[in-house]
Amino acid sequence: MLNLMKSKKLYLIFFGLIIFLFASLFLRDQSKNHYNFEAVSNADSIFWLSQGGRNNRYITCSVYYNFDKPLDQALILERIKDLINSYKMFNRNIIEINKLPYWQKTKPDWNKNFYKLRPEESIEQYRALADFELSQPSTEGEGAPLFRVYLTHDQKQLVFIWHHVISDFEGMLNKHALHLFETIEERTKFGYQLKDFQIPKSEQENNFAFNKVFHRSVGSQKSDFNVNEITLPVKDIDLYEIGLNNDLSMSDVFSFITARAIGNYYESLSELEKPTLPIISPLSLRKNSLALDEGNNRAIKKFPIVFPMEPIAKTYERFSLVSTSSGSYDQAGQAMKFLRRTSIFEMPIRRISAADFISNYFPLADMELEIGDSSLIDHNFRVPLMPFERTKFAWSNYDGKVVLFLHTDPILIQSDVMTVSANKAIEEVLSFLKN
Repeated sequence: MLNLMKSKKLYLIFFGLIIFLFASLFLRDQSKNHYNFEAVSNADSIFWLSQGGRNNRYITCSVYYNFDKPLDQALILERIKDLINSYKMFNRNIIEINKLPYWQKTKPDWNKNFYKLRPEESIEQYRALADFELSQPSTEGEGAPLFRVYLTHDQKQLVFIWHHVISDFEGMLNKHALHLFETIEERTKFGYQLKDFQIPKSEQENNFAFNKVFHRSVGSQKSDFNVNEITLPVKDIDLYEIGLNNDLSMSDVFSFITARAIGNYYESLSELEKPTLPIISPLSLRKNSLALDEGNNRAIKKFPIVFPMEPIAKTYERFSLVSTSSGSYDQAGQAMKFLRRTSIFEMPIRRISAADFISNYFPLADMELEIGDSSLIDHNFRVPLMPFERTKFAWSNYDGKVVLFLHTDPILIQSDVMTVSANKAIEEVLSFLKN
């Protein structure tokens, strides 16, 4: 067994050296701009370059805002224009030069970037169209910015869609709070806890299975995945205090539930081929919800998955030892630029490095939000699944309500079984933490 492990490590080192040599032959200095175009940073470019073997998955983000009464169309358009005019991220698109992404300055087309649906039109039709359009490179001197805003005919739902290359969810929600809802106080205090928890680094288990990663399927194409909403039987402040009493942040509580849900899923199916890659939990590097930086940032935690299912107390013990790692997307983006120029290696390396499961926490607001006389009653997220990802657990809270938006790839995961598994995990984790 020891010799086998050594041979795998040697193979990986050799494989890495080959990739580096080939990449060096083709890589040019990508820090230089071409003509009037600005090179997309490594941290942001990862989301453009992760669109599969030619957009087999679109990396677009959607937030659905649902209101109690019709929005004032003139007022909402005014606030949207204030938002768009305040940041360069909304005034540019992507062109590709030598297979790599560059920013191109452009202005919104208000017949395209904002649209009110007619009675017979479906928001999901337009969302699917936006997913496609936002994921395509533009040509020089053409194309609209990488966002779309839709107002339903009854004016009670506002849907904001953007490509992940321009912003992560946290950064976008901060800007929406300030410009759309005109909230100048912190919209939430639960999601920014990196500074509050000093967790010792653990001896993490080696769960890498080299013989499995080359057999992984990319799953569904485009944005053809399922999203199921599960409301937790606990208020946000109560859940926060439960976590605090157990030395877990809100994000850690959600990752804890995620790990148990995945275990429940595979145990119920009695599958022999169980995932061995860890659960990835991205965390915002921002210290509060007033940060208005543009682009993408993160730290991450990696939670090993253990089979067969262990007692829940053992899972908690391991979770309490996992520390934050990896400060940004920069290294991943730099690697993807290497791989894009040496396409023979791109797919196998992405199969190795991609996550099976991700747990994200995107708090919306602790308080009620309003636009004019219309109060926000709830919201929905559609978070992109990265290529090879099986399930994304996207957690959120608004005005006391805590929700899991369970994203499942129907080719790779039985959605109904995962929903049952998630509900079971929520019940058992909350019961354990309360006691």
